[in-house]
Amino acid sequence: MFKKNNIEKGNIIKNKKKNIIIAIIAILVIVSIAGATVFLLNNNNEPEVGQDRTIKLYDELISKGTYTFNTFLDENNKMYYSKSQKVAYIDTIYEGEESEYVVKDGNSYLINDEDEIYYTYHNNEIDLRKIEEELENIKDLEYVTGKEKIGNKEYKYEEYNEKTNLMFKDFEDIESKEVKTRFYYDGNKLVYIQTFVDGYKELLKIEISYDVDSKLFEIPSDYKEA
Repeated sequence: MFKKNNIEKGNIIKNKKKNIIIAIIAILVIVSIAGATVFLLNNNNEPEVGQDRTIKLYDELISKGTYTFNTFLDENNKMYYSKSQKVAYIDTIYEGEESEYVVKDGNSYLINDEDEIYYTYHNNEIDLRKIEEELENIKDLEYVTGKEKIGNKEYKYEEYNEKTNLMFKDFEDIESKEVKTRFYYDGNKLVYIQTFVDGYKELLKIEISYDVDSKLFEIPSDYKEA
């Protein structure tokens, strides 16, 4: 009887150890699955540098067709651009001078709010796809990636050996200079564009939204054509 009881106790202990081992393995499997899930979700939401953020931004703007793309250098140099399919609104302040255009119906209209008049440039849609064309010009080029701190925050960037026409400073002999442009991202969100031309640097703050005021594309009914 004593021997039998010892055997039974031994079996109970073995079973407990076996159950503990199984439980530990199950916990490790669950933790591993959870970790893999978090990793995949993070990768889907925020691709690593080198995952063509600029190309994805271009595709998104083309797909949506309606968006606002603002650039800001300083109070004397900034641009408000808004587009909705085949119409656009561009309000630019360059070196303190403002110009305001509406592009629609195949024409461009220069708006003069002070005199409540507008000028018509027939068969001119040059700025209708302004942002898309700038991204289109570089999207198939090779680029390098990196990280840089702007202010108190570090951003990932994609750098192209090309300039965009979004920069404000004009260079007559730009072809003879060393040029590169960096697109800085906070996750998937474009927040800065910096252009380097030899020793010159221009950092633009970027704001993109998909809320567009349709009234921007209308010329006030009481404005007269000049």
